[in-house]
Amino acid sequence: MSNNLETATAWPKPRFAEIEGASDPAHHEDTGEGVWQNTIAAADHALEEASRIQRGVQQNLKLMQEVRALREELRKAHAEIDRYRGMHARVVVGMRQLEEDNSAELSRLQADNEMLLVRHRVYKLLSEHYATAALSFDPAVFAEHRDRVLEHVLFQRRKGVPVTQICAADVAFLLL
Repeated sequence: MSNNLETATAWPKPRFAEIEGASDPAHHEDTGEGVWQNTIAAADHALEEASRIQRGVQQNLKLMQEVRALREELRKAHAEIDRYRGMHARVVVGMRQLEEDNSAELSRLQADNEMLLVRHRVYKLLSEHYATAALSFDPAVFAEHRDRVLEHVLFQRRKGVPVTQICAADVAFLLL
């Protein structure tokens, strides 16, 4: 048997020596080769585990970076959605305002048009009456006749009679 200092500082035998001496387990215990084998196997296993853990940590870091990048993209997408949502809301409000303005303007124009048609009809009826009755034109009398005919036409219109169906004979009694 060798002294303890030599055993502690001796290098282990190569693996092929382990394979040759594998049939004699007592030989390993006496020389200390079993301890070295276990230590090397444990270190080898620890290195493999450390390497596996390092790969896992690297993969985890890579995934965390991807998650951060995706979160940033998501934040930008949400900001863009909010911007477009605001633009859409402003456009919708503007369109509704335009629709209301156009509806009001259209209603006003239709009312003006109807009134112009009524006045046109009144003047046409008056001109027919004056032409058939061979009356002289007096502006004061004409204004009075115009107001009477206008009232009559508006009354007939409220009753549902179309303005175009009112003839000069229908208003002749007003102008006597």
